[in-house]
Amino acid sequence: ALPARDALRALTPRGRKQARRAGKALARLGLAPRDVWTSRLARAQETAQAATDAVGRAGDARVRITSTATLAPDAAPERILRTLLDTPPPPAAPTAPAKPARRRRPVGRGSRRPLEPPPVVRWVVGHDPHLARLAALAIGAPPTSIRLPKGAFAILAFDGRGPSVGAGVLTHLLDPAALKAVRRRHR
Repeated sequence: ALPARDALRALTPRGRKQARRAGKALARLGLAPRDVWTSRLARAQETAQAATDAVGRAGDARVRITSTATLAPDAAPERILRTLLDTPPPPAAPTAPAKPARRRRPVGRGSRRPLEPPPVVRWVVGHDPHLARLAALAIGAPPTSIRLPKGAFAILAFDGRGPSVGAGVLTHLLDPAALKAVRRRHR
């Protein structure tokens, strides 16, 4: 396909359905986003919107969806890492006070372990092989070491340096079948 025509190609009905299902599965895993970054190609933007809508927070002003040239299929993956590092996520949405968490075992006599804050979740929606190269760069692996099938998600955790080269750990690689299993398990 011609590059200009490919940029305008819409997401298929099947792709929209997969995106909604993926959004629901990621939310069930506690991975609802604070912000979403997407390439400027139409189907990536539609994927981001459908997945975010499925999480139920699309109308929430605190979830920012940003289209960027740094996620273009021919862009250097270092550019999106730099953009993510230079653009902090929005603050966490306020939540209703929850009941204190119960501990199954005491940590030690009289000691209290502080509850960890929820992770900062940022979704990056784009195209393969660009996203696979981005994930590999983030974890310090060779560029062709990760394969992302269509509809798959790579979940990365970053250390205190934030999203930068080699600072990430690949915690999960979820293909559509794994996302389906998450949806079924968490019904």
